[in-house]
Amino acid sequence: MKQRVLLGTLGFAVVVAFCGGLSINQEREVILRYKFLVKELRTYSFIGEMTITMQVMGQEVPTTISFFGEGTLTETHCIEDVDEDDMATIMTISKGQIKTRVIELPIGDETSRQEEIPTIIIRFRVDQLGNIREKRFEKPKESLKSQMPLPLGLDLTAPQMRSMIWEGLLLPKKPVRLGDSWDFTTEQTVNLGDRTVNVREKYRAKLVGFEKVDERDCAVIEITSEIPDPSKFLKSAFPKEKGRVVSVRHKGQSNSKVWFDIANGLVAKSDETTEMMVNIKILTSTGQSLIMLVRGNSKFEQRLTKVVQAENKE
Repeated sequence: MKQRVLLGTLGFAVVVAFCGGLSINQEREVILRYKFLVKELRTYSFIGEMTITMQVMGQEVPTTISFFGEGTLTETHCIEDVDEDDMATIMTISKGQIKTRVIELPIGDETSRQEEIPTIIIRFRVDQLGNIREKRFEKPKESLKSQMPLPLGLDLTAPQMRSMIWEGLLLPKKPVRLGDSWDFTTEQTVNLGDRTVNVREKYRAKLVGFEKVDERDCAVIEITSEIPDPSKFLKSAFPKEKGRVVSVRHKGQSNSKVWFDIANGLVAKSDETTEMMVNIKILTSTGQSLIMLVRGNSKFEQRLTKVVQAENKE
């Protein structure tokens, strides 16, 4: 009997403590800002995988190309300077490995590759909310070539996506509490050789909780976005001598979760998944009507693995 009473008392205490903690979290108000210390080095690890399948219908023999890719990346953020307005100059150095496998049917060809990702160095100027005010590629000067063979002469070998949001998360100007949400928009410029296409993507972020990550007190933020309309991009990418893109239908969504270290003003970890489907109607230069169906999904994980300060290490 005493054991039952004791267990009941402990259970009640746990419930009270849980409800009390929940109430505190609901009332907790936080100001979220990126923070940068001069000469601090932050190292992140990235793991990603991607699958894309393209089917071309309307030809005498339908074609299917499947692309499978997975890779790892290490990225170091070197904070070079912070001005009086808390605008930071940051150099990022990225390098890694990627494995790809391409299967083309009905031919049955299969190609597998494993190679190093060339070192990429970019300099940014970033404010405390995450707006990128300047972005300059230091290395490589030229765009990287795609490893995926594309049908119908599509040229997607030189796209450079230039998002102007730091870490993919624009922070709210006002303090937020559990359940609060805010919207932001990214403007991206895609370079296709001598052509340029602007892509706009809308996001909604929501503060959904508070958690510890490696002893860091983090705000947990969920971000959702609809895949932007790729019509302009595809119409610009399609070679004129091959014909033209008549119409594009698409659907898809990206969902991510970010653990943001409140005290230190940095992303401790993040996960992102994306699914999309694009239906493209093409009229070739010979008058033939084709349908290209593209399906894809991806998953990426980012983790903060090391922080080195000017004099002491963490």
